[in-house]
This record gives sequence, C-alpha cells and structure tokens, in this order.
Amino acid sequence: MFKNKTKRVTISALKDLSRNLWLNMATIIIIVIALFTITIMFAIDAVGNHALITLQEKIDISIQFKDDADEVKILELKKDLENLEEIKEVEYISKEQALINFKETHKDNEYISQSIEELGENPLFAVLNVKANDISRYSSINEYIVGNNNYKDIIEKVNYKENEKAINNLSKILATIQDGIAGLTILFVFIGVLTAFNTIRLAMYAHRTEIEIMRLVGASNWYIRMPFIIQGAILGASGCIITLAIISPVAVYISPRITQFLPGFDLYMYFMNNFLNITVMLALIGISIGVFSSLIAIRRYLKA
Repeated sequence: MFKNKTKRVTISALKDLSRNLWLNMATIIIIVIALFTITIMFAIDAVGNHALITLQEKIDISIQFKDDADEVKILELKKDLENLEEIKEVEYISKEQALINFKETHKDNEYISQSIEELGENPLFAVLNVKANDISRYSSINEYIVGNNNYKDIIEKVNYKENEKAINNLSKILATIQDGIAGLTILFVFIGVLTAFNTIRLAMYAHRTEIEIMRLVGASNWYIRMPFIIQGAILGASGCIITLAIISPVAVYISPRITQFLPGFDLYMYFMNNFLNITVMLALIGISIGVFSSLIAIRRYLKA
C-alpha cells in the first residue's frame, strides 16, 4: 500500500513538472539566483579572509636589543615567548645577520653600501620578530614583554606602540567584514526563500481546484502535500546542479583577475578543493528552499 502510494505521488509530481514547464523553469531560475548569490557571499568571504590573513602576516612585534645584550638571554626570551599559546612564531635575527640582510636589500645602492663600510662597525640591533596566532593577541603579548623584569636590562625597544594603531584598525576591519558577510549571507538566503515561496505559491494557485477535489474525495493532507514536496525537492536539486555548472566557468574567468590583486589566492582552485562541501551545501540549501516553500505555500489550501 505504502509503495503504491509513493509511486502514485511521485508519478503525479513528475507529470505536474512537465505540465507546468514555464512556471517550474521560473522557480528554478529564482533558486539558481539565490544559490549563486549565496555562493558569491562565500567567495567574498574566502577572498576577504585571505586578504586579511596576508595583511596579518605582515604585522608583528619587533623587539630590539641593546648592543651588549647577552645572546643566551635573548634566546631564553625567545623560548619563553614560544611557550605562550598566543604566539605563532618567533624569529631571531642576530646583529650579524641583520647587517647581512641589510646589505643584501640595498646592494644596488652604492651610497648606502659605502656609508656602512665607512662606519666600520655594525650599527644594527639584534631583533626578535614576534607573530601572534590572532591579531587581537598583540596587546597582551606586548604587556608580557614590557612587564617581564627578567629581560628589561637587555631590551632597547619594543615597537608595538608604533604598530598599535594599524593592528587595532586591522582587527576592527576583520571583525566588520566577517559580521558583514554573515549578515549578507542571511539576508540573501531569506530573499531566496521568500522569492521561491512566492513563485511556488503561484504554482499552488494553478492547482487550487485539483487540491480541493482531492480533499473532497478524502485524500489526507500529507497525500496532497507529497507531490508538491517532491516537486520542491526536484526544483531545488535542479537549481543546485545549474548553479554548479555556472560556478566553474565564472571562477575560471574571474580567478586570474583576483590573483593579480591578491597573489597567492586562486578562486578556481578554492572551489575545486572545496567542491564536495560546496555541492553538499548548495544541494541542502536548494532542496530546503524548494521543500520549505512548498510546505508553506500549500498550507492555505489545506485549511478547513
């Protein structure tokens, strides 16, 4: 009995899809627009996060040491910092290595090279460059360094105050972009559901007489609902497939242009590496939009 009912409602759903081709195509287009917009939001999120991570990688705290600072003690501080959970990386650059790096950077500038040679001594400092796991952690790291009495006698300068404004601004930008993307994603999902609902409601209106006849002959509400739920699921899945077919060529076209402004980020490879997750996400959202819209739209016709 259950098998026969399932077969009947499935056949009914498929027949109705073929009968109302133009209306169903309009519904699929709306779902595609909603899914494509959501995908754009995720792409913007990926690009934004990569850009902010790139900027974050350029931010650090630089600790400069006095000329007579004991290297053993500098390395002790390096080890202490590496043991902090807020720290991502600590790089030690000795006076000698700093001079080598400086000469290499300015090797094409004869005036600077001659000036260094005429000095006859190394004017640079030994340095620890400290990177945090999160940009919001730099303040507490600075407090730890400045407030540690064990190393005050060897530290010449901590440059956190010079970078504090840039660090705080970047932190605020990161939070604002993340909140904005989350808000836009929710907004476009809502718009997609609302638009798909209105389109499917038109389909329900076209079937109002058929639904009334089914009620009069004693069909249960779920038996009446099932063809429309199946239709909604098929329309949502179709929208997902079409969206995936559009995403690939668009990503191929846009990716080189993004890479020009954001080296190291390949939008096409991002989609390919996350293709399964994106497919599952779009399928779930698309089918949910179709099924949920169908359930809500048919309610008014099932009321006594």
